[in-house]
Amino acid sequence: MKKLLGVFLCAALALCAIEGLQAPAWAADTKLTICGTNGIGDTQSMAHEELAKRLNALGGWDAAAMVSSEMGSTDDVTEQAINGAAVIAASDPSRLASYVPEFGILMMPYLFDDYAQLDTLMDTALYKEWKNKFVEHGIVLLTNNCLTGWRNWVTNKEINKPADLNGLKIRTMGNAIAINSVNAMGAIATPMNQNECYNAITTKVIDGGEWQLPTIYSSKFYEVCKNISLSRHFLLTGSIVTGVKWYDSLSGVQQAQLSENAVKTYKDNQTLVLEYEKKYLDEMASAYGVKVTTPDREAFRVATAHLYADKNTTGGADYEAIRVELYKQLGLN
Repeated sequence: MKKLLGVFLCAALALCAIEGLQAPAWAADTKLTICGTNGIGDTQSMAHEELAKRLNALGGWDAAAMVSSEMGSTDDVTEQAINGAAVIAASDPSRLASYVPEFGILMMPYLFDDYAQLDTLMDTALYKEWKNKFVEHGIVLLTNNCLTGWRNWVTNKEINKPADLNGLKIRTMGNAIAINSVNAMGAIATPMNQNECYNAITTKVIDGGEWQLPTIYSSKFYEVCKNISLSRHFLLTGSIVTGVKWYDSLSGVQQAQLSENAVKTYKDNQTLVLEYEKKYLDEMASAYGVKVTTPDREAFRVATAHLYADKNTTGGADYEAIRVELYKQLGLN
């Protein structure tokens, strides 16, 4: 009798997978952990929590958001995803360039000058080509519309031009695009995990970092750095990824639910980012005594312009040619 019951259960689940149907009510909900490195109160963290909430409301899901690097660094979580774990990593184009070098152009300094220029990115032929290439590396790019914000200098010294960064150890991400760009802009690029940075600034291991406003606020960097320079040198977008192995184990219905809700959730979150950027900046200036300045952005752009032709930065991809084609597909001059 037990054997017959087991055969019946297996057959029912197999039929659901083949037909793309939702699993029956007695089947275990599909577990998923949506991972982020930013703190509680960060707008990206809010989006992760909202995605988990929306999936769970559909039924058949047991999704949870874990932020503040609880599941490890971004690259660690991405590796877990590739190896088949039921996780989502909130990565970014500069990190993912190690798999698809062309994709890294989206993180290059001063590629964009307005958030709205990203609106049609995922409709371009280039984006679709990059998405297919990620699959070859075991990665499913669910969406790249997670707006995290412009990255700016956060220090205890006023930064108005590249020379002001000379000698300063500035925390950045541990990839060629970020490291080479920060060095080109005058600083000493110092890769470090996000959750180590507050103490590193306090103990003067580093002199500051470059982050977007919601992260500066949620990580309380305003407590240890009293200058924010709105250089807007990188436009950080969250590349929301999972692994092919786990994704392919889902039913067709759940694949659609995950993909569609990821795009919709992070799109909806963009309005929140814009609102909180202003709110957090005003609060850090008025309540915590942070001095906010706008530097000579053109000087920083000029300092990094050569990197589009630097193979050590681009991973061998021709970023100059890709930029021309991307602007064409986006309808930019």
